[in-house]
Amino acid sequence: MSKFITFKPIGEILQEAGLITTPQLEVALRDQTYYEDMRLGEILALRGWIKQDTADFFVQEWFKLVNRRIEHPIGFYFQKAGLLSEEEIKVILVEQNKLSLRFGDTAVQQGLIKPNTVNFFIQNLFPSQLITHSRENQEFRHEFQIEENHKEKITKDDITHWVKLSAETMTKF
Repeated sequence: MSKFITFKPIGEILQEAGLITTPQLEVALRDQTYYEDMRLGEILALRGWIKQDTADFFVQEWFKLVNRRIEHPIGFYFQKAGLLSEEEIKVILVEQNKLSLRFGDTAVQQGLIKPNTVNFFIQNLFPSQLITHSRENQEFRHEFQIEENHKEKITKDDITHWVKLSAETMTKF
């Protein structure tokens, strides 16, 4: 397990997780000088950049999790962090079953989580699966790219189809 994470400030952890940007962190840190009684996570949540649940998760739970054995699937931790709702997890599980992808990859494909957030969770909570996940990710991207390249090529059948459509349209007028 990665123990180095316990010594990082919360802003840096949120950045590495892909949940906030460097400019957002800089603004929140500046705000903190004006609102000394507010914590960084509260400022980020107040500005709408993360949910308060997410800030609370990373402050209260994250340090404990990275230093112990993980007992739940990754979706559980996404929900606990306020990154996914129970309904979104159900949708992901249905799609995951159809597509035969990993949970995180399905969540990314659905546009519910950023890829670097998934990778951050895997790297820190499931490091033993990191190599497998990376290999599967590369294979999926390669297959997807082949399909996309195939879609962009114009075939003789496409040209024949367009010529027929064009001829039909011309004869109607």
